[in-house]
Amino acid sequence: MPTFPKSRHRSSVPIVRNPSRPVAAAWSAKPVALSLLVASLLASCAVTPYQVPALVAPAAFDGAGAAAQATTNPQWWSAFRDPALDQLVALGLAQNLTVLQAVERIKEAMANAGIAAASGQPQIGLSANAGMTDPSGGASVTVEAASTNLSWMLDLFGRVASAKAGSHAQLDAAYASADVARIALAGEVASAYVDLRYYQARMALTRESLTSRRKTADLVQSAFTAGASTKLDTLRADQLIAIADAQMPALEVGYAQALNRLATLTGQGSAALAGVLRRGGQPVPHFRASVGVPADVLRQRPDVIVAERGLASAYAAVGVARADLYPTLTLGGTITASGLAGGKATTVQSFGPSLNLPLFTGGKVRNNISAAQSRAAQAQLAWQAAVLNAVEEIQNALAAYGRDGRNMAAQERLMSISVQTLDLARSSFQIGQGDFLSVLEAERTLLDARAALADANRARALNFIRLSVATADGVTVR
Repeated sequence: MPTFPKSRHRSSVPIVRNPSRPVAAAWSAKPVALSLLVASLLASCAVTPYQVPALVAPAAFDGAGAAAQATTNPQWWSAFRDPALDQLVALGLAQNLTVLQAVERIKEAMANAGIAAASGQPQIGLSANAGMTDPSGGASVTVEAASTNLSWMLDLFGRVASAKAGSHAQLDAAYASADVARIALAGEVASAYVDLRYYQARMALTRESLTSRRKTADLVQSAFTAGASTKLDTLRADQLIAIADAQMPALEVGYAQALNRLATLTGQGSAALAGVLRRGGQPVPHFRASVGVPADVLRQRPDVIVAERGLASAYAAVGVARADLYPTLTLGGTITASGLAGGKATTVQSFGPSLNLPLFTGGKVRNNISAAQSRAAQAQLAWQAAVLNAVEEIQNALAAYGRDGRNMAAQERLMSISVQTLDLARSSFQIGQGDFLSVLEAERTLLDARAALADANRARALNFIRLSVATADGVTVR
């Protein structure tokens, strides 16, 4: 059974570094001294390292009870103890197109991180050319040349370090986004499966009710033949049969939609899936869910991690934009060897620093910094919103799941009473001590009670799924 991989989230990612880089020994002492002097004079312009913002969380979730000490169950769907559901979730995690897209985005982010890392390394290139010249009135001469170029931009103001930190934050966000996709996929598969079993159960209950109502209609017809009932009684009995018949098409449509949804989520054909899922009861979770410390639960939610990593990336972008205010120093060199065919080759070497100082940009750099700072502020607000939404989702799921036990007990008691009422009403009518209206009302009440119990079973399963998804695998096995 597949499990969700852990996020690559880092607790703190420094945005700007000022490493002391060794200079190649082949370079002259004067350029080296110049570069070190400039670096020491300007190193004070570094940006403050990024710190993960403090997470404000409630001391406890309403209705969660005491913090559980048992271990959490990452494969929360196993609480249903349903092999068919386990298989569907496994297929979805392996074949769902949304999950596969999220995995590809991880690969893209890894490549971007590699690009950012390479920008801070020395760049070496080799070029060569050959050609023929035909001087006027002279013989053709072959000219050959080869050059080796070396350049290294020193990261004096954190441009490269900020870009690297931003790319790593984006890679973390990609991993967390894949976790979001996997958790959401498991929740969708489980919810569609619960719906499918619910509609199967409702159709079975309706068919059972039809059998019971036809039996009652036969009794009424017999009584009518014997003069013990009226034509109105037979019409009412037929009306109950028609009501149950009219419910079937909507239930069949609901079943088909749940089946098609499962087929889409797991990448299978509906016909093949229908054969596998032909039989089965409504799934019931066998674990009593509890939620741990709110701050810990919120920190492990992938969507909160995505928002925080987005904030880190936006903060890094501010460092990149701010570095454009300052000069760039590049150490470079070229070695060129050239010569005429048959003649003596010549070699030319040049090494030294190159300084680029922005003097007047018409406010472009300052506006870029302001835009980057605004994006960082937006990312901060998005992270705060993600935390608040996470708290709301968990509280709502806890409130719903907490009442399911009471609802189930009440619905089971109602159905038991409804069964006894129908048996008694039918027996009384058969021996002539009861009226037919009592039988009709008992028939109607029993079908409603059975449907309400199926609804309660469905709600309990769906609320367990919502709680499991909302806590990002934080449901505890009790």
